[in-house]
Amino acid sequence: MRHWWALLTVGLVLKIASAQLPLLRGEIGVDTMLRWLITTDHLPYLRDFKCVQFSSYDRTGGNADAGNFLRVEGKTAVLAEVEGAGAIVRIWSANPRGRLRIYLDDMETPVIDCPMRDFFEGRFPPIQPPIAIPSSGGVISYFPMPFAQRMRVTVDDPGTMYYHVTVVQFPKGTKVRTLKFPLSNAEQTALTEVLRVWTSPVRLPANLGFEEHTIAPRSRKTVFEASGPAQIVGLFAAIPLEQFLAWRRLVLRIYWDGEKSPSVEAPLGDFFGSGFGPTYLSSRLIGFTDEGIGYCYFPMPFAKFARVEVESGMSDPVLLRIAVQVRPIAPAELAQMGYFHAKWFWWFTRKGTPHQLLKAQNARGHLIGCAMTMQSAMGLGFLEGDELFDVDGERVFNGTGTEDYFNSGWYFAAGHVIAPLHGCVRKTDNSIVAYRIHINDAVVWQREADLKIEHGGMSDTEGVEYASVAWWYQTEPHTNFFKMPPAILLHFPRQPVLLPAGSLIAANLVTPQKGVEILGLFRFTDAAGMDAVVVRPPQRTLAIPVKDFAPDRVELFGYFVKRRDFGTVKVYVGDEPVGTVDLRGEREYGQVVRVPLGTWKLTAGQTIYLEGDGKHLFALLGFETLSLSPFITDWLIIGPYPNEGCKGFDALYPPEQAPSLEEALRVAEWKRASVRDGVLNFLPHFKPNTNVVAYALALIESPREMATELLVGSDDGVKVWLNGKLVHNNHAHRGLTVDQDRVAVRLRQGRNWLLVKVENGGGDWALAVRVRDPDGVLKFTTPSP
Repeated sequence: MRHWWALLTVGLVLKIASAQLPLLRGEIGVDTMLRWLITTDHLPYLRDFKCVQFSSYDRTGGNADAGNFLRVEGKTAVLAEVEGAGAIVRIWSANPRGRLRIYLDDMETPVIDCPMRDFFEGRFPPIQPPIAIPSSGGVISYFPMPFAQRMRVTVDDPGTMYYHVTVVQFPKGTKVRTLKFPLSNAEQTALTEVLRVWTSPVRLPANLGFEEHTIAPRSRKTVFEASGPAQIVGLFAAIPLEQFLAWRRLVLRIYWDGEKSPSVEAPLGDFFGSGFGPTYLSSRLIGFTDEGIGYCYFPMPFAKFARVEVESGMSDPVLLRIAVQVRPIAPAELAQMGYFHAKWFWWFTRKGTPHQLLKAQNARGHLIGCAMTMQSAMGLGFLEGDELFDVDGERVFNGTGTEDYFNSGWYFAAGHVIAPLHGCVRKTDNSIVAYRIHINDAVVWQREADLKIEHGGMSDTEGVEYASVAWWYQTEPHTNFFKMPPAILLHFPRQPVLLPAGSLIAANLVTPQKGVEILGLFRFTDAAGMDAVVVRPPQRTLAIPVKDFAPDRVELFGYFVKRRDFGTVKVYVGDEPVGTVDLRGEREYGQVVRVPLGTWKLTAGQTIYLEGDGKHLFALLGFETLSLSPFITDWLIIGPYPNEGCKGFDALYPPEQAPSLEEALRVAEWKRASVRDGVLNFLPHFKPNTNVVAYALALIESPREMATELLVGSDDGVKVWLNGKLVHNNHAHRGLTVDQDRVAVRLRQGRNWLLVKVENGGGDWALAVRVRDPDGVLKFTTPSP
């Protein structure tokens, strides 16, 4: 007896039909490009055109990605401008405002002329949802606007707008019928059909053929083979609910025409769009049904042979089913097509390195979509990252934020969104699953592609788990830009562990040697996001040097792993014993534990020693050093000053221009603010309190000259001056956590004046500062305003 939820079966459906001509041939009009949005036969064809994105990205390389335009003429901002034939294929904004005008060819009257928000909300007929819609904090339009000669997009009174305008540029000689209103009968019919299809549920084909397969534990099995020339036009898979983990621990590989390196390689669930297993992801081309069946309608052409293989990392046999639909194709058409590819990339983010979506070399091709699964230890700040798409040596996409790339805004402000070509299907306070399909806006390359996306404002988040799958077509050879781990190591995203700022990270302070290894937590615990130092007998000792640490009195916490096969460890600070930590657990998979180790005076040059029992392993992540130095609680504050487009952060307002304390007190009318818990909340003190900056000033009295550190937390960006000298500059968009930034300073004997500038885009606005003071000799005051 067969149960659909317990099987992976293989079926073959052959449709004997002549190959259709690609839709790229002939005259291109709005009806042509509308049909592309709801058909698939044109997707594999290699393209000679170019796709570029105009956006409001920060031209300085920072994260101030709003209010930047090609140029501004009076009150009119020019968002995009192109000479030659092409089409506007996508328009997005997170804060549409002003009046939108779009000029095509030599039209003196714009083809689009309306309040910008109206264009996306169904008030500019015949354009209506879902081809133009609000989308979880943003607005998006996929209504195509072809032009034969040139185009220009402008907005009157745009303010600090976030925007994208995506444009396809056709080769010279391309015959294009420029968009005009009212639409012709054929154009209106095409639009009506798109609206019908996009508002209809995705349904599986009837009478799918299935065969049952059992995948043995830790094995590989070929589950489908076919001879060509042909193309796969439908791929469907399901696994039982009780074996849900198999969506991550079954790796799908597809090989074309005898290649040794697979063109498709991804965990089964990620291939269909989600790293957390089946979810209600129902794009037109790939996703999951309500019953948890994965479906894919991307055409996959091949000339001679196709082979589908599944690797299992499960400890028990897995019963699965797969259905594959195939139809023949003419060899002449194959010569114009690329092979279908899908590649998974998985890692824990490192500062300074963006996430790799796709890499191709010595090949032609085009991206048709991607899905991303992201989870941090805390918060969604990683979404500040921009897409950075380089093709053929040129930056063609420079985005304004990850959720913006997925057609939404403000960290997916309205939560889940499920649309035909994009969506956010999971949002928690620290995790996101999102997808986007590129059809008319396929990213095209003729030689090479390097497609990346930042994490955080400038790839500055650490330890966030990122997994993506990109779907694309290209000529061979393909570039293997990620080595798939053994399937047995794959798991759904685990809660990342991230030690607080200023902690002593063991993996950064230890050199591996015999008996001392550095391993990712995901390999032996139920956590992820960091490396741990593992000590194996007969080695029993581990030394952690205290480096880059200003003297301070701290509360010390050790982050260890408890596991069934671990033992006990003794801890020493220098020669002084701290105590014995019992790391024996009840679980096969380890659990990270935070162990209090008392109050200590620490300084650079000291060493923390660990000594195991000599019989069992132990593992250490590091030590949290929670400062016991007091916060500055009394301030003078002044503001607000303008910060439209984040430009106020670097503007030289009077307080920071003052060469001395006395001058700083004269140039502004300061007022006092006192706080009990050390966190200065600016919101009740200033209005307006969005898109502004403010200053805080305090005095530090020191009995002697001394080197120390300022510990600074802020929401959002912060600059710090000590005695008139800039000592810290962090243009971050973040929530406040105490001691986020460490700033090395040298206090002079006597009075030191501290000036802090804090910006706010929106939401909370706060500051917390303390100074490392192990002996309690510093005094904090404010001058008379």
